[in-house]
Formats: sequence, C-alpha cells, structure tokens
Amino acid sequence: MFNIKIADIVIGIENKYEYIREMCRDYITEEAAEFCISVTDEEIMREDEVEKTGFPAFYLETLAVYRKIADRMPEYGGFLMHGVLMSAEDRGILLTAESGTGKSTHAALWMQLPGVRCEIINGDKPLLRIIDGCVYAYGTPWCGKEGIHKNARVVLTDICFLERGKENSICNVDKGEIMQNLLPSIHIPQGDGVIAMLDTIDTMARLVNFRRIKCNMDISAAETAYNEIIKK
Repeated sequence: MFNIKIADIVIGIENKYEYIREMCRDYITEEAAEFCISVTDEEIMREDEVEKTGFPAFYLETLAVYRKIADRMPEYGGFLMHGVLMSAEDRGILLTAESGTGKSTHAALWMQLPGVRCEIINGDKPLLRIIDGCVYAYGTPWCGKEGIHKNARVVLTDICFLERGKENSICNVDKGEIMQNLLPSIHIPQGDGVIAMLDTIDTMARLVNFRRIKCNMDISAAETAYNEIIKK
C-alpha cells in the first residue's frame, strides 16, 4: 500500500501489482490518506470486458483504481474529464474532443509558437475541482499513451471544444449548449455522485470560458486560438 496526492487529496492505494506504484511515483506522499482505494481481481478483469484490449492485469489495475478515484471526486467538488490540459501564459486551458480529432497535435502546435510560455500538464485525464470559488485543473499519472503529465495544478480559465475544419476559427459556446458538449468527455460516477457532479458543473459554467475551436493541423490553428484566448 502507498499514498498519493492528486487534486489536493491524499488517497491510499492498496495495490496488487508494483506497476501502479511506479506509475504514480511522482505523486507519492507520506501524508495521511483521506480515503483508500482497493480493487478486486474481478474488478481488474472487468476493465477488459468491453474493449477486449488484452492488456495485462497489472495495467488493468491502474484503470480500475482510477475509475474508483473518479467515482469519489464529486464528494470533493470535482470530476474527471477527458482532454489535454495545458498551462499557457498562466492560463489553464483544457482541450476536449472526440478521440482522433487532434487534441494532442493542437496542444503541440501551441508549444511551437515563438515566445509563448506553454506546457502540457496532463495529456488525457486531468481532474477538475472547485475550491473556494476557483476552478483548478490537476495533472495526474493517468495521462494517455504519450505519457505526458506533471504533478501540478493550474487555475482553469478556458475549456475548448475542438473540431476539425478547413478554416481556423474560435467562438464562445452558448450557455445552453455547455452541458451537452461537456457530458461526453466526463466520467459519470456511480451512485449518488451524479447529482453532486452536475451541481459542480453548473457552478463551473459560471467561472470558466467555454469556446469552440475549428482548426486544421497547421500552426496557424494555434495562432488563431492563442490570439483569441490569450491576447484578448
């Protein structure tokens, strides 16, 4: 067993395999855990039932553990969201889209912009929390196939829904469309956590800018988004 600190929450993990401990090494802490997570062999293998990935049990354990962590997040004013989390000029920007749209590619283009301070905090599954009226987004060791993550948090200012397009453009998302755009990218918790999660999203919708980016895969796409989000 070991403890990690993610999203400013200390969590104990009763692991079966050493792989998850190594994966979480940058987040391990000696602080006392607020709650503990353990998974059974059945829960581990259940992770492979739908996708039939053939991943080994030691890797499937990491998925089962994170699923249970995500289920607990609404108790702490947070949730798990699928997307690429960037810090650009001290603004937290989360890019979300259907798989294969090019979230990681678009984020990489931002990092090529000359003179721009930009880094990726999490490449796939960051955690979001509201603390004292501020939305924070956090890096976690669950970060996608590229393995890009940083043990850090950033004030989340913008959530951007990314779409492919021949012409680059960016616009604000109407409030009435926010929920339907967010839900496909959010982990839906088991049990009573759904209501708490919806309340958190409702509050967050008043604190964060929501934008729609249509982009190609050229650096001009990052320039268009940067000029609107950062310069304005």
